[in-house]
Amino acid sequence: MLTEVKPRRLASRIPGPLAGILPAVLIVWGFVGAYLLQLSLDRAGENRMREKAIAEMAYFPSGRFVREASIEYQGLAADFVWLRAIQYYGYHLMSDRKYEWLGHVFGILTSLDPGFIGAYHFGAITLAWDARKPREAVTFLTGGMKANPMNWQIPFDAGFICYMVLRDYDRASTFFEIASKMPNAWFILARWAAIAKAKAGDFRTAREMWLDILRGTENRVLKALVVRQLKNLVTEEAIDRLQKAVQRFQENEHRLPRDLSELVGAGYIDGVPDEPYGGEYVLKNGVVQSTTPPSQRE
Repeated sequence: MLTEVKPRRLASRIPGPLAGILPAVLIVWGFVGAYLLQLSLDRAGENRMREKAIAEMAYFPSGRFVREASIEYQGLAADFVWLRAIQYYGYHLMSDRKYEWLGHVFGILTSLDPGFIGAYHFGAITLAWDARKPREAVTFLTGGMKANPMNWQIPFDAGFICYMVLRDYDRASTFFEIASKMPNAWFILARWAAIAKAKAGDFRTAREMWLDILRGTENRVLKALVVRQLKNLVTEEAIDRLQKAVQRFQENEHRLPRDLSELVGAGYIDGVPDEPYGGEYVLKNGVVQSTTPPSQRE
């Protein structure tokens, strides 16, 4: 099973004088102030100012600055960054689907708490699929591997992204193999390493991988992302199967079918499958397409 853990608390120390508390207070109120400012701008409908505020928030501050300034309050600061990351992701998921600063925010979080495995897991998956930055996600995970050399989930996630998005099967196999040798590693990882080495890349394997992710997480947002990807996979598989039927028809009949229903009548397919987003599959200039725009399938 995949695991997600809460932010790891650093060993508690006896707070120092006011000078030691002040940096943590400033950091907390900095995050609170930025959040309240964004709410105010949202209500006012000032889109340009809101996005500017988000960008400025992303620049404030670097992970190194927060780590050094927060002293013994790094766990508290990590909690605020985690809330900020979820709020930032959720806002853009429901609006423009642009996640320009997602990697930056998760970079701050894992700099504060390098042992927060759930942050690497959630951050990398959303970076790879929602932000469409799979290479940045893999780089993010390799940093997590250095900070957590005995954790199997981080190299597994890196292999998963290499396999599913980058189609870099050799590198995926390497990551899966590394993960399989870690303590308490998921028993199926050795099989994934062999599959990746064989460059399977098929729909069935991809579905099994996504279902394993779904079964292994309790994160509702991540579950929703996986469900979307499974629907995308159903759509891609149906289009692939229909397109192959069109090609067989063209080879045998020396012309394109008029529509997909002709493939059914001629016995090339049993029927046109349902489109999981409520649209339908159509044939345009010999190419099978879904009537649901890609932006509505993400």
